[in-house]
Amino acid sequence: MAFTLFAPAAPVLAQFEPARQTVTSEVPSAISVTVYRDPNRNGDSGMSLNYLGGYALITEQRTVTLPAGEIDLRFEGVAGGIIPQSAIVTGLPDGVIEKNRDAALLSPSALLNGYLGRGVSIRRIDAATGETREFNAQIRTDANGGVVVQTAEGFEALQCTGLNETIVYPAIPEGLSATPTLSVKSRVAMPTRATVTLSYLATGFDWQANYVADVSADGQTLNLFSWVTLANGDETSFVDAQTQTVAGQPNKARDNIQRPSGGSIVLRCWPEATTSDIMVKDFERARDQSRFSGRTMPAPMAAMESMSDMVMVTGARKMEAKQEDLGDLKLYRVPVPVTVASQSQKQVAMFEKIAVPFVQIYESQIWSDSYQESTPLSTTLRLQNKKSDGLGLALPAGKLVAFKSVNGARLLLGEGGLDDKAIGEEVEVTIGESPLVRYQLESTGKADTQSESVKDMRLVLTNASRSAAQVEIKIDHRDDEKLRKVSQRLGRKSGKDFWTVTVPANSERALTYQVIRK
Repeated sequence: MAFTLFAPAAPVLAQFEPARQTVTSEVPSAISVTVYRDPNRNGDSGMSLNYLGGYALITEQRTVTLPAGEIDLRFEGVAGGIIPQSAIVTGLPDGVIEKNRDAALLSPSALLNGYLGRGVSIRRIDAATGETREFNAQIRTDANGGVVVQTAEGFEALQCTGLNETIVYPAIPEGLSATPTLSVKSRVAMPTRATVTLSYLATGFDWQANYVADVSADGQTLNLFSWVTLANGDETSFVDAQTQTVAGQPNKARDNIQRPSGGSIVLRCWPEATTSDIMVKDFERARDQSRFSGRTMPAPMAAMESMSDMVMVTGARKMEAKQEDLGDLKLYRVPVPVTVASQSQKQVAMFEKIAVPFVQIYESQIWSDSYQESTPLSTTLRLQNKKSDGLGLALPAGKLVAFKSVNGARLLLGEGGLDDKAIGEEVEVTIGESPLVRYQLESTGKADTQSESVKDMRLVLTNASRSAAQVEIKIDHRDDEKLRKVSQRLGRKSGKDFWTVTVPANSERALTYQVIRK
């Protein structure tokens, strides 16, 4: 019998690609936060603490230990409002393949959705007896439309028994991050330890200048103290950060930012014979109130609603922000590292100027031929931003509060706002209205002809205070109108006629003129 021997085939070696490794960076060793103002806000409006429309440039240095091969490098603890497309990572030995913002944040709803169709435990406490019972269940619906669980006894809606109950999860689902995270992919030729720099823009920040003016007893000079006030509406704090603010309006387009998953759980109960909702309850509401539901338009936060009570002041040691040029913009650098805490404000002294001369004027703008009954004039503080007048430095936009001491008591005169002012510009801040200095405009006659209409007008200024008042009235008129037979000479300012006059105490002054319309 013949036998045929077959040589065994050579073994085929399976080709396996090396598994991608996940590396989490260490906490930042150095942080820089540069805050830019809301580009759509002027100095008069002030910051909106419920929605901070500015942004920040954040730069972090982190040390990472990198194995050889393809890696996912995770930067945990970045700003929740990070604009992923703005992120730049340098210092990796072989560069970046791609970058992603991990939008799946750990939250009550994300945790529940991660266990949809999977097993959990329900812990239920009887309020009457105090007895605790724990049993297995499976989650059958997501967090948006009422939570239904399946147990050995059937289906039921969570927290509809009237008993204290909660879900116990065996672990955190894969892919959920407890803090905002940016991940990048890279290939590393050989193991190394590197210091990498991460820079990115983030929404949810803003800043403004705050000025405090103390008017002297004679009303001729004031002491001006200024703060840099910056606000962080993000859930991330930046500890011991080198902090700067930028004054001006750099061009920046609107950013489309992916909303992170997460939020509260909506629970509904359906009693027998009806499908009406009788209870809507937030799960773990206390923990969830301080989170944003998204970054494109942050929701109001409980902590931010009373942010004015949470201002941290840095200035007791005469520390002042230093002004520097940044192209056509101005940069204000805090000289020492400070913590930019989440959902809070921080104030740092900017400058202090003593005995700055100013003029208090009363002003208004009127239409030349419109009747106006007795109306209070606006009270405005006018300063010259010149070194010879005690200033002579760029003044960023912000709010000003004016005080004056009367019989030893420091009293509020009013508050107003100013836009960015360059060196040499005139600064005017309207702080309120005067009930004692008023104006009234009336018509004293009218004559019409075939070619023109003539209206006689009389403007009366009254001063019921105990000191003289310097008044300026801008007179506006239509293009087809002209002013004639003006009883006093008018000046020109900002393209308009204006009347400036000093009204003595407890006195009045009048201006008469004709308005001719052809």
